[in-house]
Amino acid sequence: MNLILNRNFELPEDGWYQLAPLGEFPHAAAGITQVIDDAACARMVTAFENARATAGNFPGLLIDFDHFSLDATKHSEAAGWITDLKFSSPSSDLCPQSSGNNPFGLFARIRWSDTGEAAVKGGRYRFLSPVWAKSDCEDLGNHRLRPVRLLNAAVTNDPNLKGILPISNRSSTEPVDSASLYKSTGAPVGRPNQKEKNMKPIVDALLNKLNLSADAAQDAIIAAIENMTPPAEVAALINRAESAETQLAAFQTAQLEADADAFLEANAALIENRDDVRAQFIENRTLTEAVFKNLKAPKPVTPPLAPDTRRPLHNRDSKVAATQNRDASTSESKAVKIRNRAAEIMKTECVAYTEAFRRAEQELSA
Repeated sequence: MNLILNRNFELPEDGWYQLAPLGEFPHAAAGITQVIDDAACARMVTAFENARATAGNFPGLLIDFDHFSLDATKHSEAAGWITDLKFSSPSSDLCPQSSGNNPFGLFARIRWSDTGEAAVKGGRYRFLSPVWAKSDCEDLGNHRLRPVRLLNAAVTNDPNLKGILPISNRSSTEPVDSASLYKSTGAPVGRPNQKEKNMKPIVDALLNKLNLSADAAQDAIIAAIENMTPPAEVAALINRAESAETQLAAFQTAQLEADADAFLEANAALIENRDDVRAQFIENRTLTEAVFKNLKAPKPVTPPLAPDTRRPLHNRDSKVAATQNRDASTSESKAVKIRNRAAEIMKTECVAYTEAFRRAEQELSA
């Protein structure tokens, strides 16, 4: 913990104040150890810069008097506002002024209010005490917590780098709950009270529903809750989905039955019991089609032609056909003779074909 003022009550010339030195700081009342290392400082700086970049008209982080803003029964007044954060590590060139023995750690640039500036310049308050919520700490095991986001800070004369829910670095036997800002119900120090035990399953279920991890930031949880779909809209969407599924199932059933009827017609020659095959097709279409695909269709049996016993046994048909062929042959021969004679008359006597054909017909018919 860093003194705000030096022995002469003078503020640091560069305007940077040490909020937390590097090291591990036991909190006897809470039964935990606060780990302020390079990772803690770097992540708190990153969280601060992200909040400043995403928020409009970012005022900074509050610095109050003696952590009164964490107690709803106390008057809250701003001593100042943290407008910037930096991490000073032993490997960097940044080494802000510090009256402590540890010049490294988390440093803040502060814009004091009128009452805050008067209080620190006059020497009424000499220490800065950072505050981080337990939910903004990384559990390292063995009751060791690493803060990763700075909640706020306070000017105080009783620093003790301890506290839980949130970790408020002032001397107090009753830690403050960052969620509801009420005092502890008297549960054993370092152990969750019954209310916390009852709330844990609810919180875990909510985080699981929001698809958030257990160490999600408060802002992320609030944003996810605000973006949740209202229950009425969810119910309407579920009803529409169930209706669509019912209609689709009915359509698929009707289509399968139609396909079964078509299959029975296409394989009628191979099926003896249509009802059994239809039931098998509907139960397992793929298997039924595969079985019938490998079956060999029977060849149709053509019965031999029976003799026509209704017709009399005689040779009249053959005789008639022979007579017709003979008469046709005779007529064809006479026509050829008439055509040839007509051509001869046309050639020798130079008459028209009609006249030549008539004369040829008369000659050969005489």
